[in-house]
Amino acid sequence: MKKVLGLVFVLALAATPALAQKVTVDYAHDFDFSGVKTFQYVDTRESNAKNELMAGRIEELIKKELREGGLTEVQENPDLFVTYHVTTEELSSFNTTGMGYGGYGGYGPGWGGWGGYGYGGMGMASSTTYETKYTEGTLIIDGYDPAEKKLVWRGTGTVTVKAKPDKQITQVENILAKIGKKWDKILEGKGK
Repeated sequence: MKKVLGLVFVLALAATPALAQKVTVDYAHDFDFSGVKTFQYVDTRESNAKNELMAGRIEELIKKELREGGLTEVQENPDLFVTYHVTTEELSSFNTTGMGYGGYGGYGPGWGGWGGYGYGGMGMASSTTYETKYTEGTLIIDGYDPAEKKLVWRGTGTVTVKAKPDKQITQVENILAKIGKKWDKILEGKGK
């Protein structure tokens, strides 16, 4: 049997950023959504993305999704007030790579060697951990009952934010499409 000295590579990934979109919806189960035919977009203190260009795009995409979902935009007396908020959080993921050389395998009992036993040599290894920073963004869309002035519907979508604005727009469109499907189910009386 030959002794083999080889190079072994080990890659261990610990906590990589999530790339999939997470979308959730919550709503007031006692609110009659069947009567919602119109909406009015309103800004609040917490509204809008910090980037004015992106803020305007998100607002227009929300309005478009609501109109395509069958609601009519009005400037007064809506069935639902709609607004949005964006939150971001800077996060890190850590990736560790390792490299090592194996030890001497030696022979086992009955094969000779030192004292009739195998020789266990020591190997050398090293590892390096790299930090990757990324931004996790959450788009929160709220619907308020104008009569009661209370929150009756909330849709949220969370993603790892892409660097390019056109990719960010695609992310918002995907979130809105998924939230829109959940909204349709609520209007049909089928829940979330």
